[in-house]
Amino acid sequence: MDSPSRSRASWLLSLAMAISCAPASERPVPDTAGGRTARTPATLPGDAVRGLALLTAFRDSLPEHSGNTLRCTSCHLDNGTRGTAMPWLGSAARYPRYRSRPGYEETMERRINECIARSLAGRMLAERGRDMQDMVAYIESLRQRPRPTPVDSVKLVGKVVQGAGGYAQQCARCHGSNGEGNPALSAPAVWGPDSYSIGAGMARQFTLATFLRHNMPFDHADTLSDREAADIAAYVLSKPRQDHPGKERDWPNGDPPADVAYATTAARASGTSLPPKRPVLRRRVSPDSIR
Repeated sequence: MDSPSRSRASWLLSLAMAISCAPASERPVPDTAGGRTARTPATLPGDAVRGLALLTAFRDSLPEHSGNTLRCTSCHLDNGTRGTAMPWLGSAARYPRYRSRPGYEETMERRINECIARSLAGRMLAERGRDMQDMVAYIESLRQRPRPTPVDSVKLVGKVVQGAGGYAQQCARCHGSNGEGNPALSAPAVWGPDSYSIGAGMARQFTLATFLRHNMPFDHADTLSDREAADIAAYVLSKPRQDHPGKERDWPNGDPPADVAYATTAARASGTSLPPKRPVLRRRVSPDSIR
């Protein structure tokens, strides 16, 4: 992470510590849209300011739980408030909810842990622990913010060869020619050991293509065509990334989306056509324990 990002993370953590002894009803929560602060309800669990600090500086704050160089806001842009980038706005009101990937009803804590294990290739947190509850508190602070209308999905099968050229032209200046990322620009790694695991949502063709179409390049968002976004996504996803143990148990009812990056046990049993194998790297950290 670059020096300005470290300084911001340190400031947020210092602020969080300074107010952590205040009554819950008096704790400020950042209004990320307007730069102001608002009072949290007395019933709000945890500390939302400290939670935001953890979400924006996960690896620096919780290194024993991090498996790559990404942070939560690498994908959930603008502190989770950008409507085109998987926003957290209004998310708290949607949980607990059934999700087909695990095949059961998930709490907000479990959903966050899934992101830690998959997107951050990390070790899950104790769900009743302070770190988790503070992150939940930040997402709770966005509960009443209107949930944006979903963006149009890019459901095209990309072409790797064309995507290589598109990546070199549109993406390499920030994310590196080898997908390694650029800490000076806060640009995350997009493949390799420092990027998200094969079990992450971003490792799905349609998910990544949709994200690219509406959010990238970072300084010229919404300029890629659907085809360009699909091809770049295919190229990026053809590269190796960390494995995710237990991924074969996903979608236990045999209903994986068409763009899932790996075969599941239920899909094999049902005779569903299986995706081609993708290259994976050795996992650095087990989702449930440090190796």
